[in-house]
Amino acid sequence: MPKKSKANQAITRRKPQQKRSLEKIELILEAAMRLIERAGSVEALTTNAIAEKAGVSIGTLYQYFDDKQAILKELIDREMGGLGARVMEAIKTAPPDVLGGRIPALVSAVLSSYGGRRDVHRILLEYSLSRGPGTRLNALIQMMTAMLASQGVTTKNAPIKVRQADAFVLTYAFHGVMRGFIAGGTHNIQRHEVEEALTRMMVSFVKSAA
Repeated sequence: MPKKSKANQAITRRKPQQKRSLEKIELILEAAMRLIERAGSVEALTTNAIAEKAGVSIGTLYQYFDDKQAILKELIDREMGGLGARVMEAIKTAPPDVLGGRIPALVSAVLSSYGGRRDVHRILLEYSLSRGPGTRLNALIQMMTAMLASQGVTTKNAPIKVRQADAFVLTYAFHGVMRGFIAGGTHNIQRHEVEEALTRMMVSFVKSAA
């Protein structure tokens, strides 16, 4: 049987089709999550430790992932993909006539991603952001900026139109607050308090800029 080329092996890693292969990938990713959760960082993570935790050989792990960075990239892509889906759902379904328009729903969509195994999600997010905003995060930022510029922000009376520059500032303020809340870890601020404060800030900003 002819030997597979490196290119074909890479394709196999990227697009496994068989159920058994998909199950092994899930085992590997879950093992990585548990090790990150236990260690409190990604620094000590190794492919050998992941393989052992997943109950697979190191050779099997390398059939699907080139190295530790490839495993982390897959975990981060899943995090951002799930977050993007929740943000899109919030934009589509949230009532625009409440104070702040869709802002409270967007806050809830972001923060609900970090319930349960919050430390793991926080660590992965911090690791991703430390390397600069990725493609998925940039897409979310652009989408929210466009949403604010086209729909405005709802006050108690009526929606106020938001200029493009103001939408840009509001989006990055939103992003900074979300990052700070998630990365804070041990603060005693409740999610609903952050949601209310951020909504007030954004409404006050657009009122003063109108």
